[in-house]
Amino acid sequence: MRNPRLVLAIFVLSGAAGLMYEVVWSRQLVLVFGNTTQAVSTILTGFFGGMALGSFVGGRLADRVRSPLRLYGVIELVLVVIVLATPITFHLLHEVYRGFYPALEGTPGLALLRFVLAVAALAPATVLMGATLPTLTRYLSSGAHLSMAFGRLYTANTYGAIIGTLAAGVVLIEVLGLTGTLFVAASCSGLAGVVAIWLSRDAKEEGEPVARAAAIETGDAPPSAASPARPRLAIILAFVSGLTSLGYQVLWTRLLASGTGNSTYVFTIILAMFLLGIALGAMIFSSVRHRVGRPIALIAVAQVIVGALAILGLVLVISKPGPLDPSQPLASAMAIIGPILLVVLPATIVMGFTFPASSTLLGDDPRQMASNAGRLLAANTLGAIVATFAIPFVVIPIVGSPHAVGLLALVNVAMGIALIFLTRDLAPVRRYGVTAVAVVVGLAIVVGFAAPRALIDPSEARIRSQGGTVYASKEDEIASVQAGIAGAKQLWVTGTSMTLLTIDAKLMPILPLMLRPDSTRALTVAFGMGSAFRSALIGGLRTDAVELVPSVPEMFGYFYDDAAAVLADPNGRIIVTDGRNHMELTSDTFDIIVTDPPPPIESSGASVISSLEYYRAGHARLNPGGIMMQWTPYGSNVDEFKAHLRTFHAVFPHVLMAFGPGGYGFYMFGSDEPMTFTDEAIAGVLGHPGVLEEVSSAYDSPERTVEGWTARIHSLVWIADDEVSRFTGDGPLITDDRPLPEYFLLGRLFGTPSPRVTPDELLRLTRG
Repeated sequence: MRNPRLVLAIFVLSGAAGLMYEVVWSRQLVLVFGNTTQAVSTILTGFFGGMALGSFVGGRLADRVRSPLRLYGVIELVLVVIVLATPITFHLLHEVYRGFYPALEGTPGLALLRFVLAVAALAPATVLMGATLPTLTRYLSSGAHLSMAFGRLYTANTYGAIIGTLAAGVVLIEVLGLTGTLFVAASCSGLAGVVAIWLSRDAKEEGEPVARAAAIETGDAPPSAASPARPRLAIILAFVSGLTSLGYQVLWTRLLASGTGNSTYVFTIILAMFLLGIALGAMIFSSVRHRVGRPIALIAVAQVIVGALAILGLVLVISKPGPLDPSQPLASAMAIIGPILLVVLPATIVMGFTFPASSTLLGDDPRQMASNAGRLLAANTLGAIVATFAIPFVVIPIVGSPHAVGLLALVNVAMGIALIFLTRDLAPVRRYGVTAVAVVVGLAIVVGFAAPRALIDPSEARIRSQGGTVYASKEDEIASVQAGIAGAKQLWVTGTSMTLLTIDAKLMPILPLMLRPDSTRALTVAFGMGSAFRSALIGGLRTDAVELVPSVPEMFGYFYDDAAAVLADPNGRIIVTDGRNHMELTSDTFDIIVTDPPPPIESSGASVISSLEYYRAGHARLNPGGIMMQWTPYGSNVDEFKAHLRTFHAVFPHVLMAFGPGGYGFYMFGSDEPMTFTDEAIAGVLGHPGVLEEVSSAYDSPERTVEGWTARIHSLVWIADDEVSRFTGDGPLITDDRPLPEYFLLGRLFGTPSPRVTPDELLRLTRG
């Protein structure tokens, strides 16, 4: 059966499934290893490493079988079995990681353990996934040209990845959860496998000129003269393509998402646009393949164009950001579509053309069609692996994201110049002309490095453009961080204001202490400005503070003059790691656990520290009678807020809700024992040296005396215990599998309208 279009269609399904696998597995493994850059890079390395190995081995195998199409079908069906078993596999690996964590915490051995477990978790599936492209390339290139088949398959797979990105990020995870999305992806793989095996029944074997039939069918005849084979150069180009394309993706995501509140939908839009550009570029290559007579010269020009577009997008668009409101994630997502179109799409179209164009240098030896395609894809994937480590761990901490874009642009330009001199059949005038343009672009990039604020972080640029003052700006492997003043002292992380020196923050550990005056040990998750950590120490608590972003605690001194003395306090300890992961795996127990999730409430990853599983982990780390306090900022609607409160109450039998006196959100207190504020306990805690002065020192503090605070704290209490149950009623819970706060689009667009959360609205609902 000769039906190349149907073969391309099933590879679209394969691409959609592969992207959904990556989205789901990355999130599930972050819950195992933590959300640190080290852990994420380990996960991506395991994913890409399996793909690279699968590409290389799968290509060699496909050249040795009689029916590559049947082999592809079997691969997809075996993949389905492995995929459906991954939830069990990941759970077992989590238990192994939990067992070794206490002995390896803080040592290089922990990173090695993560790597080994990530490879063990992902290799069985990703090796099979990597083998699919070279296998189908062998099938579609029999009797024709490798580059033609490779380009078409690469295009189809990338369009599938776009579908998978949008389906998972916009629809499936919200509707079906992570596990349901995994089942949908497995169904796509299964359908692709079944159709491939069905088609293979009537397909001729190795000598069948399927690709030539495809060319005739679509009106594309292969070029009359094949390009000279330069396989080593093709491999180098593929590696550089993988390095720069993944590098740009990482950097553009960080830079363009600045100030949006890190909404999941922003990341989805950026990734979808990136993949769209790649797919369009690959499609353009496929349509002009028969006209490509000088591939090296064409690739050289493309490399220079990519470098020029990347630097122009950085200088003219990214470094001049417009105002964004992170409390409106959908509006922020829509507002960055313009910059994405201007920055990402043009450059990725050229990149999408370049990678398949390098396949023209592999030659058309019919005995090595799949092997050559596999080596090319493996080299490209290895470049992506290098980028996942080099960009966040080395380049960004040294020069920052804007200058990292400039460095990648220089790599593209340098590669373009090198290729020009490798071209033997280009007229001298054209060679010198292209070289001159490349040199000009390279010099412009160098000048950009030297010019003050030409390559500026958009977070810093946005603060300054709105009249703010930046005291300090740093960027680490996790995020860009600024300390400064814009009306009041503020801390910005990825361009979003995290917190102010408010009374709400200062009271976070003090209020639980008033409910449990005998407490001695506390844990605060999310350091912020350090207000809760500092208040806990002043309250006499031995306190651990866990912060994900390394640069955040370094800003402490810009907000508190006594920061050095606080950091020197032997009762305090700051741990830079993922708070959820640390709380689950530590053997320590606490009387008070305080969690202050980063705003806005819809931030990507925020549900990791506001899910049923997180609260259960906190409950397990509490001493008898201990209290967990979860801060919930305003921003959601009433139904979404009920889901937060319902989830919290599902773990803690006793729950007390109190309004923040500063008007920024709520305190949720949970315990196994009843909680009540008493005048005696309030006065006792406020009588501890420094506590009254601390809580009264906030710029928005409503009280200054013990008597005033006693009355104020009683007035903050809203509902407790049975009142909480009556208010929330039955409904969905926030779980790791159903991260409802992050995936809300369909519910807000098509669900029952729900009013925004305000104190007046909640009082109306509970008290009439």
